[in-house]
Amino acid sequence: MRRITARKDHRETTAGRPRGTRWDAVSVFVCLAYGAAWVLLWPAVQTSADLSDPVGSPGASVATVAMMFTPGLAALLVAIILQRHRGKALLAELGLTGFFTRQGWRFAGAGIAGAAVLVLGSWGLGLLFGWVQLDPEHSVAKELIVRVTGEQPPMPMALLALLQLLNLPIGIAITAIAATGEEIGWRGWLLPKLLPLGTGWALSLSGVIWGLWHAPAILLGLNYEQRDPLGIIMMTIGCVGAGVLIGWLRLASGSLLPCILAHAALNSFATYQSILFPPFDQRLVGPLAITGWVVMALLIAACVLRVTRLGRRQESQLGRPKVRNTAMTQQLGRTSKGTERTTAASDSEGRVLTSGSEDGVCEA
Repeated sequence: MRRITARKDHRETTAGRPRGTRWDAVSVFVCLAYGAAWVLLWPAVQTSADLSDPVGSPGASVATVAMMFTPGLAALLVAIILQRHRGKALLAELGLTGFFTRQGWRFAGAGIAGAAVLVLGSWGLGLLFGWVQLDPEHSVAKELIVRVTGEQPPMPMALLALLQLLNLPIGIAITAIAATGEEIGWRGWLLPKLLPLGTGWALSLSGVIWGLWHAPAILLGLNYEQRDPLGIIMMTIGCVGAGVLIGWLRLASGSLLPCILAHAALNSFATYQSILFPPFDQRLVGPLAITGWVVMALLIAACVLRVTRLGRRQESQLGRPKVRNTAMTQQLGRTSKGTERTTAASDSEGRVLTSGSEDGVCEA
């Protein structure tokens, strides 16, 4: 399996060991990404635009889409100016090598399926707790259609929702363009830079940085219509959970493709709630709301169990040749020089395999 490992070149190691996180580069990246996001949305913040009403605030909606490209642009500037990468080294630094691989497509499918489980699970819990009702004829989308056109929809909203499913692949493909701007920054550049802290800390901290970056959009009513620090805190919690899951796809596959498609699928699936449900408290129900946190916790637990089981299986597989080699050495001992060479070669191979497994960050 292709994995993300600590780089061991002259720029990032000392005496053959990782030098650690480059906080200067990380700090510049965060300042650029955050600064660009605030610059884009500051006019909307000044005019108290409402992102929950895209018809009434089209400029703010366009600025929010443009904001999604700021992490990738920040990573590009840091990689070129501060780290002085060029050519293939630049692509590798941004996570754009090994993109369309079989492994990447396989994990991309898992990421899309995981996004569907997260969204549907969050809605299911909302229905179970009575926090939301399935009623397309009184949905937010129908109210918007009537307000914009002055007429009733030409077909039942339930049928319209089914027809929208046919456009889902197109929606994911279009959304993936903007999601690429985010993922190059968060999982392509930032996550590998934080790995010297440990996998768990790297995933969590990158999620916190990702969540706080949404602050100007949250103050405009994005996701929760909670325009205050509580909304920013809720978004940060949601992004930590989602960041752990999407980051796991990056580490396990060695490709940025699963991250992009999982992110795009999550955004695309979440838009369907406007066509299915009447207005509800979005702090309670949704993939990044309280019900979503529960589902994300279960998905993270499933990933941890999978990694743990596969790690134990690999350890047992690596241990067996060692036992056989030891037994062979005891039995044959000094019978011949040829046998000694075979035993030495086998032991050497075992050591190489063991060393290789220690360098990996995440097994899957």
